[in-house]
Amino acid sequence: MKVLLIPCGIGMGHTSRSVALAQKLEEKGDEVLFASYGSGYQTLNEYSDYDVVELPTIKFYGSSGELNFKHTARKSIDAPYIFLKSIYHESRIIKEFNPDVVVSDSHYSVPITCKVLGIPCVLVSNDLAPELKEECQKDRTLEYLENGLQRFIKDVSRLCQSIIIPDVQNSYEVPSPVRDRVNFTGPILKMNPKTMDGKNELRERFGFDQSEKMVMATVGGSEFGNKLLKLLHQAAPDLDCDRMILVTGPQIKLDLESSPRIICKRFLGDIMEWMKLSDFLVSLAGHTTSMEIASLGIPSLMVPIENHPEQMKNAMKMKNYGIAQVQNMGTLTPEILSENINRLLESQDLRKNAEKTRNIFSKYNGTEDAVNIIRSCAGTGDEASN
Repeated sequence: MKVLLIPCGIGMGHTSRSVALAQKLEEKGDEVLFASYGSGYQTLNEYSDYDVVELPTIKFYGSSGELNFKHTARKSIDAPYIFLKSIYHESRIIKEFNPDVVVSDSHYSVPITCKVLGIPCVLVSNDLAPELKEECQKDRTLEYLENGLQRFIKDVSRLCQSIIIPDVQNSYEVPSPVRDRVNFTGPILKMNPKTMDGKNELRERFGFDQSEKMVMATVGGSEFGNKLLKLLHQAAPDLDCDRMILVTGPQIKLDLESSPRIICKRFLGDIMEWMKLSDFLVSLAGHTTSMEIASLGIPSLMVPIENHPEQMKNAMKMKNYGIAQVQNMGTLTPEILSENINRLLESQDLRKNAEKTRNIFSKYNGTEDAVNIIRSCAGTGDEASN
């Protein structure tokens, strides 16, 4: 069977999920091809052995650590052209590769392309009703954009044979027109937490002492993590830890020097192993990172990108599980950051809740279940999306 995977190229979470699916599909003897753009394309092109085709770039705008939807809308006057251009490129790839099924991770032109060509499409998305503004925020422009986007995604989702939500059951509200094709599979991860080596074994393998106190930070691969990385680097001398691991992602270019105490990595294909060997994690609040944190049971401090309602929603869910504390990016300083990390490193409540959260998520086998759904949709064609 041939499977075309097209993840959204903004950040690294969508690509990470798609790679997890590709690995499992290949285990079953299937052939895969990728198409993406932005950091998704760059990650696949530079750090994987997969064949990947580049798609037209879609970009979000804002200052360091802050997303600006209104500025993005103003800068995206050519969005209809990019959208049509993307459909054109997708159709060419589909005709040349001739897949049995196409998997789109939050890239919403794909279901339209597949519908036109009569190819089964599976949508992977952790939010079928995205918000562009905070609940307390009153902005007619953003409200107009948000309503239009939600209607568009609802209509596009109806073109798919199946919709996979890579989270625990009923974690998101599902629009009524597509409830019959939605599957909550649990997290789609590149590694199975239940079969990974233990923390002690991982530290021995990577050359770290069992007694070392280790803090890891990961910022998702987009430029919006620049501010958090700089603050962490400045806070490092005051942290009560022996090692700090900073993972920047492929599109962030910061002059951060490594030292015996501070380890800087641009990309980690085995990032879940590095998470598991760490005592504490600092991160933005992308959905895939949140699922990795919950599935591994790692106490965390989450710093959502400002003006990014989805990231705030992800962070608050982790806070409600009791596995993470949430800090506002706008008020963050190196002093506040070091104080919070040092306090949370010693929190017994956070550790207990992290273990409880890990047990909740351990009931799911998301990657395997998602692949079974994808394979079952192959060859169904138009009839299942009517």
